[in-house]
Amino acid sequence: MVYKDIYRNLEKPGNERRRRSFTYYHVGVMMLFSLFCTGVYPVLMFLVGPGDFGTHVGRKGGGATIGDMLFLFAEIYTAYYLYEMCFRTQFASPLTIAHHIGLLLVVQTSVALFADSDSHKEATLEFYMCMVWGAFDVVVEMPVFVSMIVWRIKRHNHKLLAKIGLGCCIWIIVAATTEVVVTIYLLNRSWHRWGTVFRVITPVVFALWIATQLYGAYRLYNMGRAQLQEHRKESGAIESESIESGSSESGSTKNKVLE
Repeated sequence: MVYKDIYRNLEKPGNERRRRSFTYYHVGVMMLFSLFCTGVYPVLMFLVGPGDFGTHVGRKGGGATIGDMLFLFAEIYTAYYLYEMCFRTQFASPLTIAHHIGLLLVVQTSVALFADSDSHKEATLEFYMCMVWGAFDVVVEMPVFVSMIVWRIKRHNHKLLAKIGLGCCIWIIVAATTEVVVTIYLLNRSWHRWGTVFRVITPVVFALWIATQLYGAYRLYNMGRAQLQEHRKESGAIESESIESGSSESGSTKNKVLE
């Protein structure tokens, strides 16, 4: 009902990739928005505030704790990435698949280690890093997903699409740079507390994470650049038509004068 023309075009044969991506972006926006609205308080309390896993959310002395909510968010995020892998695997790049698998393993490993947190001191650190990366991902991806929905609705507005593609590219690069700086700072401050295994796994997974973001930025740059070229061609064609029509009108005027 909302996108009649869009869905009519997507139902045509040969549009499976566009159809899946259009559906995926809608699911992603709804999931990220719900996570942002419900998770901004407990995540910030855990990352930069005085809260810990046992701090109660809401009324004091009862109800869910920050640890309960963070565990729930981690599982929802895991389910979302599993959904993405199952729904878009045949259209995803090997880099994206490797990134998703690595992220899923790290998140679930950090959650599982809490069963014996006394023996695994780095469990809290790993979970903390996962929350930092997840917070960046929600803030960065939500505007991009909304932009990609607009992209598919306004497919014939090349000027708008060029601005969207190049703007999203700049947005992702700035966010990735900020995330790298924050991660390096946090790892440097806590490096002596990490075990040998996580000293290897964590940087590798983060490198895949950033590489995936930069690859996405590169694709958006190419998409925006292609739309900019289409806009210039379209503008040039319109100008040519205007010149031709102006020449024909002036020619007909001269003929009338001579007559």
